[in-house]
Amino acid sequence: MPGLPIDRGQHEGRHESSETHDQVVSFGPFRLFAARRFLERDGTPVRLSSRALNILVVLVAEAGKVVSKSDLIARAWPGITVDEANIRVQVAALRKALGDGATSASYISTIPGTGYCFVAPIFRAGVPASTNQAFDPDYNLPPKVTRIFGRDQTVGEIVIRLKTERFLTIVGPGGIGKTTVAVSVGHELNNEFGGAVYLFDLGLLSDPLLIPGTIAVTLGIPLQSADLTTALINHLRDKRTLLIFDSCEHVIETVATLAERIFANAPQVHILATSRESLRVEGEHIHRLPPLASPPDNVRLTATQVLDFPAVQLFMERAIAGGRRQLMLTDTDVPIIGEICRRLDGIALAIQLAAARANAYGMEGTLSLLKDRFELTWEGRRTARPRHHTLRATLDWSYDLLPQEERLVLCRLSVFVGTFTLEAACAVATDEDLDDIRVAAATAALVGKSLVEVDKGGDKTAIPTT
Repeated sequence: MPGLPIDRGQHEGRHESSETHDQVVSFGPFRLFAARRFLERDGTPVRLSSRALNILVVLVAEAGKVVSKSDLIARAWPGITVDEANIRVQVAALRKALGDGATSASYISTIPGTGYCFVAPIFRAGVPASTNQAFDPDYNLPPKVTRIFGRDQTVGEIVIRLKTERFLTIVGPGGIGKTTVAVSVGHELNNEFGGAVYLFDLGLLSDPLLIPGTIAVTLGIPLQSADLTTALINHLRDKRTLLIFDSCEHVIETVATLAERIFANAPQVHILATSRESLRVEGEHIHRLPPLASPPDNVRLTATQVLDFPAVQLFMERAIAGGRRQLMLTDTDVPIIGEICRRLDGIALAIQLAAARANAYGMEGTLSLLKDRFELTWEGRRTARPRHHTLRATLDWSYDLLPQEERLVLCRLSVFVGTFTLEAACAVATDEDLDDIRVAAATAALVGKSLVEVDKGGDKTAIPTT
């Protein structure tokens, strides 16, 4: 039969922003002309060194966000090697010129051990924001994707559960789409919470001690308090707010303690977390995110029927976006695309990476490379988080968080292809130092961390192929 044409416009899922960025930003009595590298106060020029002005431009551009010292050096001294003392000198000069701290005005906050953050309200193009643009919920949340595949029902369920249960964690393996779902839930509930929806990307933090300060900066809480966690709770105690803690697994002990305290002491605060394992604290409810549905094996489907499966929809959308604008899906392609999606376990990131190669290799070529495990090194979006650049990076992120005993068991379980029983796991993973009880405990822990999954159709377990 003729191929089924896929229209790019119908399957485009990327957010197109029409936002333009003005070069003139006002704060307090100051106006910053970024393009001209010029600062004035009440119409009078302010004298600043070029480095101090560069630092101000960077901090204002990232208002409300913590800019690391290394990033500040790279952007204020491009191509030049300098030490941190230079930053301290220039920031001190900048604060003096702004009168920061001399009056009640506060413009730049220091985040100990990390960097700096511009915290004053800003105005762009002469149109005042009701609050600091970086603290505005529409600014804090990433843009809403206009179309996500196979998750509408999930988003609806989480929205309903959050309203009553208050504290919910989306759990699933890396790349399955936890962040996309959480952002969509945030946008759905934005009006419900009067705009008080805040997302914290904890994946950007390597030191868990920075978490309270990062949250405080976003919420506009002064950083002078000796006990930031208590200050956070006092600030949130009587506020109806949705806090989204994204990518918790590498700082899970700190996030778990903080989330539990907020939940217990701020009764109007709702918490949505995403993690490769649950936080395991009082009040938490779990929503385990399933893979995208893929065509079943050994079932004859047509090209039209196979497009009912979200995994195939995503594959086709990303293949078209990758350059195959007139991609034709024929009945002959159906078993091939079905096997591709099944081999990738319905993992959204893996499907996107594979689809991007279809333009170069075709369907059969892409499947052939999957069988040889080449997909582990396929690169994704340049702007993606480092752990999402490749599947290998995604797996390494999870593997590196495991204690040694769980790493050992996971490596030994990798000999299985498909499902296996707990008895079989013990048979291959035990040795003179590792008995059945410890292997069973390690296997259960790997299930909890989304590296091994339970086959709900029986009493077997399986390692995701990705």
